[in-house]
Amino acid sequence: DITRIILMARGELTRQLSFFIMYDAVKSQLHEYYAEYAFSSAFKIRVGQYKQPFTLESVISPTILNNISYDNSVLYMAGIATDPCMGNHVGRDAGIMLTGDFFPFKSWKLLNYSIGVFNGTGMNQKENNSQKDVIGQLNITPVKGFMLSSSFILGTGHAESDNPFGAFKAGENYKRNRWSCGTEIKTSPLYARSEFLIGNDGGIHSKGYYVDLEGHILPKFDLVADYDYLKKNNDLNSSVIRSYMAGFQYWIYKRCRILSQYVRTQPKVGAATNAWITQFQIGF
Repeated sequence: DITRIILMARGELTRQLSFFIMYDAVKSQLHEYYAEYAFSSAFKIRVGQYKQPFTLESVISPTILNNISYDNSVLYMAGIATDPCMGNHVGRDAGIMLTGDFFPFKSWKLLNYSIGVFNGTGMNQKENNSQKDVIGQLNITPVKGFMLSSSFILGTGHAESDNPFGAFKAGENYKRNRWSCGTEIKTSPLYARSEFLIGNDGGIHSKGYYVDLEGHILPKFDLVADYDYLKKNNDLNSSVIRSYMAGFQYWIYKRCRILSQYVRTQPKVGAATNAWITQFQIGF
């Protein structure tokens, strides 16, 4: 089953003005289309449809992510998939955003920020209420290879289906707030990333976290592992989902790789699922 064929194109019309297009050939959908104007490296304005700046994992390019499938906690909290009320909109939305970097050092920036206003309806959807979502992210890198991150969503959802816990019905507006904090560590032998997330959907509180690891064994060969925890309703232990991933990746050439991994997903209620997934990637 081929689940992902992504075509991406970036163009620079001038040093300040650029555009980006991302197309899903399997689902025949435009995922991203936006223009960006850079007044400076610290102040860039972006208009169009693109990834919301919430969580580290959701904004990382899939060409360098260790896990082929996003962590369940990120899928649910970031509006990527598995939330029946938000819908499966892969964490993208139409909006306007200010982003940039401050305080550059020799090879890294001390501070990176993004703050924007979005429709809150998801990818390729028309606005369906009078509310807007405010979404922001702040990343601080005090030393090279070590980053601290925090992000938030302050918004109003418009339920695509009934809330599974009875808090609201399909077609109703509801409070949809999110917050995350995390860290990323990059060294020659090891890469590690972890985040903790909390959510509030019309009074239903949720939480989740994950730990992602990558060990550089050989110049082109890495071992990868991931643990993920999601509790969709803090008052119900039956809403817990845990997942475990272990695998490897082999870099053929720069952004070209073979990524193969075993994934076990274990819900508190219901049968566990097991899968071995392989991704062949060509980037240029």
